[in-house]
Amino acid sequence: MKTRIAATALACSISMLAVTASAETIRATTGFGPSHAQAKVFYPEMFKRLTELTDGRWDGQDTPSGLVAPNEMSTALRDGVTDMGVLLLPYFIAEYPESAMMSELSMLGKTPGAVASAVTEYIVTCEPCQTEFSRNGQVYLGSDTTPLYQLLSTKPVKSLADMQGLKIRSGSPFYAAYIENVGGVAVQMPSSELFEGLSQGVIEATFSSPHEVIANRLGDVVDYVTVVDEGLFNSAAGMTASKLLWDRMDAADRKAFVSAAQYGSAMGMASFDEQIAEVKAGDEVEFIIPDDEVIANRDAFNEQRLAEAGEILESRGVTDAQAKVDRYVALIEKWDGLVTAETTPEELAALRDQEIWANVDLESYGE
Repeated sequence: MKTRIAATALACSISMLAVTASAETIRATTGFGPSHAQAKVFYPEMFKRLTELTDGRWDGQDTPSGLVAPNEMSTALRDGVTDMGVLLLPYFIAEYPESAMMSELSMLGKTPGAVASAVTEYIVTCEPCQTEFSRNGQVYLGSDTTPLYQLLSTKPVKSLADMQGLKIRSGSPFYAAYIENVGGVAVQMPSSELFEGLSQGVIEATFSSPHEVIANRLGDVVDYVTVVDEGLFNSAAGMTASKLLWDRMDAADRKAFVSAAQYGSAMGMASFDEQIAEVKAGDEVEFIIPDDEVIANRDAFNEQRLAEAGEILESRGVTDAQAKVDRYVALIEKWDGLVTAETTPEELAALRDQEIWANVDLESYGE
């Protein structure tokens, strides 16, 4: 009897080893460092779900820093240096004018899950956007969105006068325009260089979400957060795959991959909020409520920028831009009606699967 039990146990062990040995590993690069939610939550949760959905056929391994910098991601995905990564579209705006269009509309929407879903639906169903990804050897699997952007600074900022001449990092043309509007000096800089830029005085502030205090260790160089609530960074194609990886998957595994990506994205966005709560509970930075003049100026800037968005986007090569702006506005309205602050990550992932990906032929998608 003991011999039979031992033999059965050995057979099970061999079977499990065979499954593990046959698993294909996705080589991913989040690129923002090991403390960032992309490395701690987004990709681990995605790979965990992918392994479950494929019965162990696929898993993943992330390299959070060093291999590929955020401003190198487009070519790295195209050339297969990495299988998957976070593509920050405004960093490559000349290559992705259609897909990066929403970055000019960062003032729209307040709920990250709703905005990220609107962006995802737009790009998945946008033929020119799909052409851009295909041309660059990539397959788009979804976007995430930061919480509302605030001004993180090395000195207190409360008024418009405090912003005059302030060297502020910008992650997109929209934020560069806002910085110039308030009298600051816009400095283009990848988020991976924020700590060094602030510590060396290259910049004195950054428009970012406060979760960066933890994610990029900015608590050591930033002392203040001015609550400007100036839109969300909505153009992170956080789940972008190399076409070389996509081609190795059959339709069933692609479906699992897509579903896992929506789940990882939803879990990751929830973790941004958790990091902000941690920052607020600590004593590393002081939160400042700005003068009414700052808020009035912000609202006036956003209203004018939205009115000019079609013209601005046409100048970047977006065709029929105003119609596309209107379409995105409608998608924001749709998802604002579907997603609330109480929507759980599981519910958000399921909604994205149902409302967006259920209508996509994954055998031909990305081809």
